[in-house]
Amino acid sequence: MKLRIRVLCFAILSTYIISCQQQKEQFIALDGQILSKDDASNIAMPYLQITHPEPSTGTIVFYPGNGCENDSLTALFTEMQFSVATLKGHNIKLADAINAYRLIKSETRLKLNTNITSIIGSCDGAILAALTENELDEAERPDKLILVNPTNFSKTTEGTVFPVINPPLNTKTELLCIIDTTILNETASKAANEYTKTWIGYDGIAFRTEIVNNRQPASLNEKYIEALTSFLNGKMIFTKEKVNPAAVSVEGYYPQRHAEKIKLLKNHKYDLLFVGNSITHNFEKPQYQKVWNKYFGSRNAINLGYSGYRTENLIWNIQNGELENQSPKVIILEIGTNNIDEKNYPTRHTANQLAGGIEKIVTIFREKCPDSKIILLRCFPGCYGGPNPTSHRRILERASDIVSHLADNEHIFYCDVNHVFLNIDGSINHDLMSDWLHPNPKGAELWAQAMEPLLSKLMQDKPRNDKKPSNTAIIPTSKLEDDSYDWWERHNDVLKVKDSLNPEIVLIGNSITHFWGGNYPPLKYFDGTDRTPNGPESWNATFGHHRVLNLGFGWDRTQNVLWRLDQGELDALDPKLVIIHIGTNNTSETKNARMNTASEIVEGIQAVCMRVRSKVPRAKIILMQIMPREKMPDNPRRILINETNQILKKFADKNDITLLDISSQMLTSDGVLTKDVTLDFCHPNDAGYQIWGNALRPYIERITNDELSILP
Repeated sequence: MKLRIRVLCFAILSTYIISCQQQKEQFIALDGQILSKDDASNIAMPYLQITHPEPSTGTIVFYPGNGCENDSLTALFTEMQFSVATLKGHNIKLADAINAYRLIKSETRLKLNTNITSIIGSCDGAILAALTENELDEAERPDKLILVNPTNFSKTTEGTVFPVINPPLNTKTELLCIIDTTILNETASKAANEYTKTWIGYDGIAFRTEIVNNRQPASLNEKYIEALTSFLNGKMIFTKEKVNPAAVSVEGYYPQRHAEKIKLLKNHKYDLLFVGNSITHNFEKPQYQKVWNKYFGSRNAINLGYSGYRTENLIWNIQNGELENQSPKVIILEIGTNNIDEKNYPTRHTANQLAGGIEKIVTIFREKCPDSKIILLRCFPGCYGGPNPTSHRRILERASDIVSHLADNEHIFYCDVNHVFLNIDGSINHDLMSDWLHPNPKGAELWAQAMEPLLSKLMQDKPRNDKKPSNTAIIPTSKLEDDSYDWWERHNDVLKVKDSLNPEIVLIGNSITHFWGGNYPPLKYFDGTDRTPNGPESWNATFGHHRVLNLGFGWDRTQNVLWRLDQGELDALDPKLVIIHIGTNNTSETKNARMNTASEIVEGIQAVCMRVRSKVPRAKIILMQIMPREKMPDNPRRILINETNQILKKFADKNDITLLDISSQMLTSDGVLTKDVTLDFCHPNDAGYQIWGNALRPYIERITNDELSILP
């Protein structure tokens, strides 16, 4: 084998020298125009150079990068009888890479064998390769994806600690990642490694080849060739388990604790069972007892948490006596982090495996305790090695998104309290998780407080939280005011449509957002008849073909938005852009809610941003200053809005959140708001919405053209 590889190494150079003589070359612009070689060398736009060996076993779309042996790679692929379509030109954007791949798949004049198609990116070209894989529909994705020394995979979305480049959530594409530690620095190598681990954790097939002590770091040596040829020829074998190990009963490490709990359960009926791992088990420590006694112990609860346990261990416990003689009002389930732990366990489960294990536990709960309500907690955001997300946390989030669909809000209730543990950039708050994994007593109390409204409702008892904040803008609240539409029906419409829509863009707000336009959810009056939007032309001009979810609700305040987000309107989504405009109704005083101060309103907006960051961590947030309201600048409401916006700007600047202010374009030179841009000195007309759309359009265009500035 090694002799063959050495021969192949020598052959690569020879192949490249004579390739133009023995192989057919073609050039094609991305608009489909066939080019001559001279035309291609002079074209200003990106184009494809295609090399055909005869016969061809498949086609490779190649995105070359700086600092890699691109000619040697091309020669190797053609030596292996693959046609190679190389994307060339200047200022190449993501849209160009996607168009290039689709052109190769569809252009019959090129007579390419596309039955087996691969995408390969080298160095910074690997960014294009990975993002293209993500952007393609599942049915059109390539058979294989190869990333050779991928750079810039550590780049994060603006204002967050989350990487821009993430594996697709559902793909049959097989991945090979080659990491040469003599080329990539430690940060780049770690990011590429975490990307590969996440790919596997998302239930994909992936292989990693690490090349160390390469004496010729810029050369395509035999280690590269062996990895590439083995992968492309299908000789790398990835074994998937036929039976989900996370859903198979396995006895745990604490038989004595189990025996003690069985004894308690046989002698007493409990109203509340708290089932979990060390995060739950910790409540038995002295420093946590105050929190436990206040929120759980006072409700006739038992702690069934076991340090180090995974789903398979909990399954064994509840199949071996821990539910016998019990019919609790509520069961709380907190589990998952140990299933993904690769530091202390020999195997790491994938997101689907973990989700399957959790589903198995919930199924047993329902069988053995059919009258009990189940609170299914989102897996906590902890991870090993620091505050920023690794593959560990990303896999946990994916598993949580999957199991969130188990909730029926009748027997099973999904509860996400993760926002209490995070900073606004998505990193873990060290003051609340001292080891980046377990909530400390302060974090545990915040968790209990966040869960309390749901727990109290299901227990049908008095809330235990005596620290209710005075700021009404941060207390999640359902519908407060009557309006021309059915608030509850719109919320249900959102829950019905959001998953199938899989939005790229989400708008969050009040009536200003609600009545702009869009079809998801449908715009309706209270009686169910269709409603004409206030800004149809500007909506279409702004969002075009993009998939947009409109979470604007007329009369909503920040507290209403918090309630809706807590009730699932963003759960399991993965948008690229979230646009938030909320707060104007917090300046109103009604019989149902008081007017908030400027600082209170900003605290409410901050809470909304925190929920968004926790639930859709990879999305870029665009925060709008509250639009001007009332005709004259000396109106008290306008003065309050201006004061709020000043504080809001400080918050956005401090936390690196993009804040857009269109006030000057909405107002005359002397600060008057006219009906040239509004219907009623509050709600924009189409001309007013066009101003908003123009401000948003550059950010919307960027999610298609360059994935929010990730490309070099």
